[in-house]
Amino acid sequence: MSIYEWVNKEKARFYKIIIKKEGNNRIVLDYQWGSCNTKRGGKKKLCVQSEDEAQKYITKMLKRRKSRGYMLIAPLIII
Repeated sequence: MSIYEWVNKEKARFYKIIIKKEGNNRIVLDYQWGSCNTKRGGKKKLCVQSEDEAQKYITKMLKRRKSRGYMLIAPLIII
């Protein structure tokens, strides 16, 4: 399992992606986003076919979050 977490301190917002492997070699990207101060936010899940495809989504998110003022605070890899 890997966790990527971004925070925009100026807007008090966060964005998190958790990458999990589930049965039958399925890879699930679990997105979560919202406010740091309230319970407002959302989440969604995306299933991908390979780790390469998951890495493409992470690379895309790294660029997108950076362009919107977010700082990466937690690239964690948990076995």
